[in-house]
Amino acid sequence: MTDDRAAVPPTPDGSAVERPTHRLIHLSDTHLTEIGVKYNGVIDADAALATAAGLVRGALDAGVTIDAVIASGDLTDTGDPDAYRRLSTALGDLGLPVIWAVGNHDVRVTLHEQLLGRSDTEPVLQVHRIGGLRIVVLDSTVPGRGDGVLAADHLAALGDELATPADDGTVVVLHHAPLPAPSPLLEYFALHRASRAALRDAVADTDVRLVLAGHHHLARSGMLRQVPVAVAGSAAIRTDPLAPRGTERTVAAGSLNLVELFADGHAVSVIPFDEALGAGQAFHLDQAGTDAVIRRHLA
Repeated sequence: MTDDRAAVPPTPDGSAVERPTHRLIHLSDTHLTEIGVKYNGVIDADAALATAAGLVRGALDAGVTIDAVIASGDLTDTGDPDAYRRLSTALGDLGLPVIWAVGNHDVRVTLHEQLLGRSDTEPVLQVHRIGGLRIVVLDSTVPGRGDGVLAADHLAALGDELATPADDGTVVVLHHAPLPAPSPLLEYFALHRASRAALRDAVADTDVRLVLAGHHHLARSGMLRQVPVAVAGSAAIRTDPLAPRGTERTVAAGSLNLVELFADGHAVSVIPFDEALGAGQAFHLDQAGTDAVIRRHLA
């Protein structure tokens, strides 16, 4: 029997099939709570995490090569130590390197102790290497606040690290997305404009290929001058960017990003798993409710 596949070109122009040099799972805003407590009163964050981990496990079992998992902050909702341990187990069981970033809902020292095995109370610049790829993790959090700031000394350390290029370039990770926000609350709890500008300058004309972030609870993309930014949605909840102006609306819906780096570029795919969460409205704040949340933060 003749093998007709031998006569089929792999691509329309006969070029070789493109394969990524690195493949990363980008997960964010898992918001694990204390046992028995639902996130925002309605969402089982542990079940959402299990669904995400199950998708990754299924890919690995099917022979898909994945180099690492990046978890970009708001890993827990209140900094519960046991929640960090459950998260570490769920993702650690995949047998992949896991790279952790601190989010505004996390407790920095607890995350450092439980996930990084260190006791620092100040921001830590993490540097990870996967083959020739360098992954640098920033801490954009301010303890007790929801908005984000990148301290001058933290950015100076980033600059020192980026002064020497990596063989396959660099990916920078932080929690607060360096993009305009998609909702009123996220505008208030945003990365400060000065920090966004300073990060833009720090990564300009370096080997940084991509910036990965979370915080917006919505998969998004944009540019930090000439550097692409990819934001992973939350594993548990999704911001509705089409909510009426001045209001805040979210739904129970999860997703993760698949980040593939190629020799001459990258691709980011959003993998939703809404049906596992029984997608429905989680909360809707009108203008007065949105303003009240901000006033409480100011108090």
